[in-house]
Amino acid sequence: MHEGQDMVKALKGKMLMCDVAYEQQAQQAMQQRKKQIGKDIESHWVEVEKQKMVEYDEKMRAKLEQEYKLKQANAKDISEQLESFKLNFIK
Repeated sequence: MHEGQDMVKALKGKMLMCDVAYEQQAQQAMQQRKKQIGKDIESHWVEVEKQKMVEYDEKMRAKLEQEYKLKQANAKDISEQLESFKLNFIK
C-alpha cells in the first residue's frame, strides 16, 4: 500500500511538472505575441506620424509658395507704379 502511494505521488508530481512546463510555454508564446502586437502598434503610429508630417510639409510649402507669389505680385505692382510715377514726373 505504501508503494502505491509513492507511485501515485510520483505520477502526480510528473503530471504537475508537465502542466508547469506547458503553462510556461504558453506564457512565453503570449509574451512574444504581446511584444509583436506592441511593435505593430508602434510601427502603425510611426507611419501615421510620418504621414502627418508629409501633409504638414505640403501645406506649408503651398502656403509659402502662395505668400511668395503674393510678394512677387506686390513687387511688380510697386515697380510699375514707380515707373508710372517717374514717367508722369518727367512729363
